[in-house]
Amino acid sequence: IDPDRRKIDLDRARAREAEAASALAEAERQNKRVQELATRDIASRAQQDQARTNLEGSRSRLQAARADLGAAERATSDSRVTTRFAGVIGRRFVSRGEFVQPGQKLFELVSLDPVEVEFTLPESDASRLVLGLPLEVSVAPYPGEVFRATVSMISPIVDERTRTIRVKALLPNPDHRLRPGLFARAELGIARREDVVLIPEEAVLQRADGPVAFRAVDGA
Repeated sequence: IDPDRRKIDLDRARAREAEAASALAEAERQNKRVQELATRDIASRAQQDQARTNLEGSRSRLQAARADLGAAERATSDSRVTTRFAGVIGRRFVSRGEFVQPGQKLFELVSLDPVEVEFTLPESDASRLVLGLPLEVSVAPYPGEVFRATVSMISPIVDERTRTIRVKALLPNPDHRLRPGLFARAELGIARREDVVLIPEEAVLQRADGPVAFRAVDGA
């Protein structure tokens, strides 16, 4: 698709639309003059009919010109690939000059500011979750550094398999230091339990009557 050619077609359509609008204005003035002359018995019936016919024809031509203009504007818009948000191209799937098909993936666009942090929480913490809740995020490339994020989405359903809730948070990233795909650790601070025994999540079995964990005892 050649955007320059589409632009030329658009300019022509705009010119035809302006010309049709001007012709309609002239036809309206001519019809008005003829009707005024008819009230004084100066214009004939044929002149009146001709004036009305010219007026209707001008209106039809203007409507057709506007339809052509709309089609040209759509074609011009379709000749350029635009996105709904600003970002950077993470991956390109086509080369310049290559023929593509409708629906074919062209680019992978990545928004770097803000970035989205996605994680899950146990269903027991559902009552403590609210939109706008602040949290601290840490990532491996910057050990010891804490980034501030805000909860932006809380899933309305609980995962039946894991009994967890999916949560998303927005993290400002104006300097683009954080990259999509990083593994992050999120600290909400909503359920701190001191001096408790921790076990790996894989050691907990989910049963119909609730979670179960087995403990090995010496001599048993």
